[in-house]
Amino acid sequence: MNTKLVEKNLAKKTSKDLPEISVKNEDWKYTGKNVFTVNEFEVGKPSEIQKNEIFNIDSNCHEFVINTEDKSVEATDLEKITKSTIDESIKRPFDRFSVEQFEKLTGGFQLNFKDDCPEYYSINFQSEDTAVPYLGINMEKNKSGKLLLNFGDLVRGNIFPTIEIFLNQNSSLELILNVTSKNEISLINNLYAKLLNDASLSVHMVSTGGLFSRSRLDIDLLGNGSGFEIDGVYFGENSQIHDTRVFVNHLGKSTTSNMITKGVLGDKSSSIFTGTIHIGEGAVKTESQQENRNIILTEKASAQSVPNLEILCDDVICGHGSSVGPIDEDLYHYVMSRGINKEDAEKLLIKGFFNEVINEDAWEIIHDEVADILSQKYENILERKSNES
Repeated sequence: MNTKLVEKNLAKKTSKDLPEISVKNEDWKYTGKNVFTVNEFEVGKPSEIQKNEIFNIDSNCHEFVINTEDKSVEATDLEKITKSTIDESIKRPFDRFSVEQFEKLTGGFQLNFKDDCPEYYSINFQSEDTAVPYLGINMEKNKSGKLLLNFGDLVRGNIFPTIEIFLNQNSSLELILNVTSKNEISLINNLYAKLLNDASLSVHMVSTGGLFSRSRLDIDLLGNGSGFEIDGVYFGENSQIHDTRVFVNHLGKSTTSNMITKGVLGDKSSSIFTGTIHIGEGAVKTESQQENRNIILTEKASAQSVPNLEILCDDVICGHGSSVGPIDEDLYHYVMSRGINKEDAEKLLIKGFFNEVINEDAWEIIHDEVADILSQKYENILERKSNES
């Protein structure tokens, strides 16, 4: 591994010195047997890259090819990185798995946004065996950019990406994490971001694929006036698990964060959402909201929703909300009173449930794809219900 990549806090740690991951760890609760895939995992060999020129970059998690150059973005191979993306983190947690990711990186690169990038710069990840790709993102001062990370059907092996983001003063990044692989694999994203004064980060998440799909995001709002937003959708069928853990540390003054995630669970699928808002001493004028909503379609589906607030100063505005349950019967009655049968009413209500998120302008580039996937997953559940009856 390129040691120049490693930040100061990480350089002092080794995975062997840390306890094994288990469901007893607060950050891995409710994941069940999936935790066994993250202890002392073995990585595989690279596969041939399948090029798709609708993406700027194709990567097999070991190597990458640039299909379309963009003068505003510079890509540097993992082994040629001369300056770490993160010099020193503030409240970034490290457990055995996150440290082992760095120890077993299979490849990757760093993106330096040197100028404004108004169109989405896109990366298509692929894997045939367990792989640990690295992605570092640097936003120059006063610059803005957009980035799409695609984890589609060419992800056929377990993939454990490590993503680091540094946003300089008054910079902004719009990021899409699109996890849609239909293969029964584990896909675990670990993302850390550090924001300086007046920087902003928006993350849009799709989780419909994989057998175990987990995204952990640790965000340090270090600079005054910095802000973070996340919105996301997930849909579980069969025995899928969709796991989202978001930790936002408000450290500067007048910082903001907003979270809204929505999921539908059918068959024996389950979801976990843990959202923690930490407001440090002196982080006055903070405004933060988080919301997680879940619709349960079957008796064996489940959702865990755990919002948390940690407030260490006055003069802040915070709120959180969560819900888990079937569609409200009053909503059914309202729609069915218009002459619509119950099954079609359920389809409309689920579509409207997701539309609050995916109809936003930032989703335009993937809106149709995501809408089709969500619709198909609902049809799959209906078909299985019909076959069982």
